[in-house]
Amino acid sequence: MPQASFPSDAFPALPTVAVDHPAEWVARPVDGTLLAVIHDLGPDAFSPNVVLGATRHAAGHTLELAAAAVAEYVERLPEVAPVDAARVDFGDRAWWVSEFAYASTAAGTVVQVVAVTVVDSGPVSDVVRVTGTASTADYEASLPVIRRIIASTRVGTR
Repeated sequence: MPQASFPSDAFPALPTVAVDHPAEWVARPVDGTLLAVIHDLGPDAFSPNVVLGATRHAAGHTLELAAAAVAEYVERLPEVAPVDAARVDFGDRAWWVSEFAYASTAAGTVVQVVAVTVVDSGPVSDVVRVTGTASTADYEASLPVIRRIIASTRVGTR
């Protein structure tokens, strides 16, 4: 009887990902992510965080398509205020990075940085998405740290 399995040649393993973060930030499991780091400010404050995830697509998915998906996400946000969006290189990898603020029902207005890159893995393409979020109460201190964490992202294949 035929069998399909993961990982395999037909369904390669997801890309490996790693980030560097300050000592006061901690790694914490978060549902629906590959990994997350957080600067825990306690139960009464919004804690700045960076989460990483990956989505699988058919082979040939491009950075332009990934960027368009981020733009669509941003356009749907309530009371969104785009700040900047551009293609950048972190190390030897091309990324699309968007920065914006929006009204979050859970945390009030937040500032978010979303970076995406595409990893071609034979029969599939994986979009790695790194999202950093800070509240407007502390974004002046947190946003530079979030940007450094995102820029430190290393993506590899198995």
